[in-house]
Amino acid sequence: MNTSLKTFSVLSAVLAAAALLSACGGGGDSLDERAASLTVTNASASGLDGTYGDGNINATEVTQVPATGTDPVLCSFGFNGADRVGGDGTASGTVRYATNADSLYRLVLNVRGREFATANGDGDDTDVHHSRDYLEIVNKRLTATDGTGDTLRVTGLLTLRGNRPAGC
Repeated sequence: MNTSLKTFSVLSAVLAAAALLSACGGGGDSLDERAASLTVTNASASGLDGTYGDGNINATEVTQVPATGTDPVLCSFGFNGADRVGGDGTASGTVRYATNADSLYRLVLNVRGREFATANGDGDDTDVHHSRDYLEIVNKRLTATDGTGDTLRVTGLLTLRGNRPAGC
């Protein structure tokens, strides 16, 4: 009886792990089931919180921007078409990250007509997954560019196009 219980426990653990791997795409090197979308939370201005994009966010081609002043050589792309799920509004923006870097350099996000941005070089809470073709943002704080001091937090995934310049 004790052996049967151990066998059942091991079998249950194996089945649970298999279900988990299939739910997240099997651990491959692509986005698999992870859909591009952005979730805005903790907005100090009303009406901005929500999920933007249903997995079909349009990303522009990644271009390389030459170094200027204190800015390094950057990879840059824009995105749009992130309609608010279950509500009015849309989000769009631009992303910049240094070549061969694994973190964000600058994110500008337009949410329902308001522009929010990170400071240059503020790469905390982000990961650029070059080999997996996506940018991951985790609870990133952005500040309104209109001088109001309004803030919001954003979490989500943005797909990187596969045909990027070297280092991007």
